[in-house]
Amino acid sequence: MKRRKLPRGGEDIMKVLDMSGPMTQKQILGSVDQPERTVRYGIRRLLEKGILKKMSNLSDMRSVYYYLDLDIRANFEFLVSSKNEVEVSQSN
Repeated sequence: MKRRKLPRGGEDIMKVLDMSGPMTQKQILGSVDQPERTVRYGIRRLLEKGILKKMSNLSDMRSVYYYLDLDIRANFEFLVSSKNEVEVSQSN
């Protein structure tokens, strides 16, 4: 099975949304230490892959809230912990 690579900053975006819940693009930009262009690209690619979903922001119709898909959110801790284990085993 071919593993699809996450976009640069994609893991940071996923971690922030996992901890904080739905956020606007502006809120995500304030929470991650990435350039604006990188965050916009990461959000777009994560939406295309089906990892992120979006919903209308009823208090401000000019923006949307982004959130992790429920299936991804359930497996997110597994994905992050398995990646860290691989990094640790490669450094030994």
